[in-house]
Amino acid sequence: MSGGYLSMNETTQLLKRKIRNKTILAFFSLLAISIFITPSVFSKEKENTPSQFQAKVEKNYEANFHSEWKKSLDGSQQATIEGKGESALEEGEAVIVIENIKSKKTTIYKLKNNELSQYTPKYIEWIDENRLFVIIGYAYGTVTTGGKLYELNIKDNSVTPVIEDLLENEEIMAVKVNKNDTFTYKKHVYDSDNYDYSESHVEEISIPLPKSKGAMVRNK
Repeated sequence: MSGGYLSMNETTQLLKRKIRNKTILAFFSLLAISIFITPSVFSKEKENTPSQFQAKVEKNYEANFHSEWKKSLDGSQQATIEGKGESALEEGEAVIVIENIKSKKTTIYKLKNNELSQYTPKYIEWIDENRLFVIIGYAYGTVTTGGKLYELNIKDNSVTPVIEDLLENEEIMAVKVNKNDTFTYKKHVYDSDNYDYSESHVEEISIPLPKSKGAMVRNK
């Protein structure tokens, strides 16, 4: 450079540096924008499983495609899953059937907001004479064997989530109530994004039973 002016070669080099810097800046700007407007690249949206039931009393109801009857702890009622066969493993939407053994009154619990019959009760277990554990999951397909765990209170037909921190690759398969005010649940975990059953494992975890509303009031 002489007399404050750039030579032709220096001018060319300066322009190349400016173009290169602008190209790099534009690339990182587009990358940043894509990250903010496409969050699904990093996390999938959680689906809302229907968790409310419509209760309907039936007279002279007979279950005919149901799982084994399970009696409540006091022996006054029995419950089954109707519509998924003896082991509750068949495809399709099912209902929960609860029969009062003494009065023979039968109440049918069918999922609300389930117009496409995409979800279904898959597993039930009595907590006490008024509450059941219910696993709700996909009604069709063999990829997932379980679902999310809820507590159904048949006294007021209220439903409460029991385990709310499940990851997308986790599902509850079964529940067992223990004698020491705890329950043990089996959690099925897929180890890869392929959701291949051969690439998965099962964990057994024991935690305290959820408190009943009456117990919570008495403890206050």
